Amino acid sequence: MVIKMKKWHELSILEVADLYRRQELSPVELVMNSFRRLEELEPKLNAFITTIESQAMEAAKQAETIFSKKEPTSLLCGIPYTVKDLFDTKGIRTTCGSRILQDHIPDSTAQLVGQLEACGAVLLGKTNMLEFAYGIVHPDYGQTNNPWDLTKTSGGSSGGSAAAVASGIGSFSLGSDTGGSIRIPASYCGISGLKPTFGLLSLEGVFPLSPSLDHAGPLARTSEDILVVMETLVPHFQTAESPKGTNLVAGILPAHAFNDVNEDVKLVYQQVLKEMEAMGWKLKETELASLQHAEEIVMNILLPEAAIIHEKWLGRKTDYAPLTFKQIVAGFVHRSVDYLKAKQASACVRQEIDHILEQAGILIMPTVPFPAPEEDPALEADNEMKFTGLFNISGHPAVTIQAGFSKENLPIGIQLIGRHGDDRSLLEKAMMLEKQFTKTVKGNQLNVHNS
Repeated sequence: MVIKMKKWHELSILEVADLYRRQELSPVELVMNSFRRLEELEPKLNAFITTIESQAMEAAKQAETIFSKKEPTSLLCGIPYTVKDLFDTKGIRTTCGSRILQDHIPDSTAQLVGQLEACGAVLLGKTNMLEFAYGIVHPDYGQTNNPWDLTKTSGGSSGGSAAAVASGIGSFSLGSDTGGSIRIPASYCGISGLKPTFGLLSLEGVFPLSPSLDHAGPLARTSEDILVVMETLVPHFQTAESPKGTNLVAGILPAHAFNDVNEDVKLVYQQVLKEMEAMGWKLKETELASLQHAEEIVMNILLPEAAIIHEKWLGRKTDYAPLTFKQIVAGFVHRSVDYLKAKQASACVRQEIDHILEQAGILIMPTVPFPAPEEDPALEADNEMKFTGLFNISGHPAVTIQAGFSKENLPIGIQLIGRHGDDRSLLEKAMMLEKQFTKTVKGNQLNVHNS
């Protein structure tokens, strides 16, 4: 049986849920093993800010009681997970990766975390992140390292979440995405990450970066696991007919859009397109004019919105990482006319993408122009948000899936973008492609731990 051949931390959410219900696996055992793996790998990864073993073990025992009594329960009952450390957790430190909030203990819990708690999911801890999700790591917490190559970054700003999931510490994680902060680290770490349709998941209790662009979303090893999480978090999650292998159209970008893209990323992307055609997809080349302006629009919105949020702490300059504070100050001198023009441009961006997606069911492109670098690039540097930021502006759902590797054995992600509100159909298409990729992407192992 295939499940028996897998290591416990490689099981999908549905596989774990099935084993729980057949009482062939114990939530207590799985959560205990999660902390053993965390203890072994965490010094190398630096993926966590706070862990909560005693609370997690208590939640696992409660889940085990439910299964022993054969009571009906959520698919996520007993499933271990993590959250980025900008989601409020009542009675548990929430730092946002900053010295500013190093001792902050919320008196309430973020809505999404509360939903997971209510269905019996088991929180392992709070993951490391770039300071206030703002593009730089604070030296007090340090960079999260990539489990595929510890000399590389796991990405940002949800880097701790991505590294934890990729390493098998929890089945999924909750992150946030303002310009690519779920999808970029998911791509670097070889997992899946969803930025849902804007507003689909609640941001209540999530520390904001830029309210016009912020999205909350899940990271998991596969898009199937993400679908299970979304079905739990979104009541009446939109149903759609399962996509077939024929009569599917994907919009692709013209060759000039890849002039500044890493050669390994180009090769993986071209291979993906060949496989899609072999599966019966029709590829339709389309211009996406707003792509070249995406990062400018993102920054013209993000800088002033973030500045207002941090105004109350301007007297605490030395408690911020220097670059974070520099960006906050830049937001206060940013021209208001540029902000207003960017907000106007956002509507045009959405209309352009809506029009393209009337002709094609999805758009497909690389997630990041390059594999994981040694350090997180500064905002606006190295075009890291080239393919991701546009869809924070437009609000369309976008998911990254692992599609191949560079010559240095670093994961390379491919991003799929769907119509507004069509998140479920987008995930189902991603699942189709992932199944195809597993047939062709083989033999690569994590550097952090090969067992």
